[in-house]
Amino acid sequence: MKHLKFTFLALCLMFLFSCELVELDTPTDFGAQRGLPETEEAFVAALTSNNEQKWETITFSLEGLNGIQGCRLDDTFTFYADGTYRYDGGSSLCGDADDTRIKSGIWEVNFDQFQIIFDKDTSSESIATLEANVENRIWLTGQVDIFGEMMDIRGVYGMTN
Repeated sequence: MKHLKFTFLALCLMFLFSCELVELDTPTDFGAQRGLPETEEAFVAALTSNNEQKWETITFSLEGLNGIQGCRLDDTFTFYADGTYRYDGGSSLCGDADDTRIKSGIWEVNFDQFQIIFDKDTSSESIATLEANVENRIWLTGQVDIFGEMMDIRGVYGMTN
């Protein structure tokens, strides 16, 4: 039995040290594969459909909570081409100060960082980074202030008709 364990250990070590590391090919234009816009105008058009575009939450996660925050799944954002937005917390509110029923304000883009800046230079300023824009969905990451603590968020939003 000891001989069998030793043989197994020797084989495992042999396989471990005989493996060589290889670098995976990295696409030269990873941003394009994620559907990131090539110009600031294209960024704004992607969010607004050149007029107004409503986005509904598909998934939403908040730092420190396991899984998807279900009370966010009926939330929507509408981006208007004039630089304003409307957030609707839906009928299922999470109960925190940031999940209000209706909120509106201004937004702008920082194209170099693929960021959407909400309510710039106000006490409620927040920034979301566009990670991808593929098949009528946008992937956003950012931070929000919840009860005085900055928390990471991740959301996927789908374009509504």
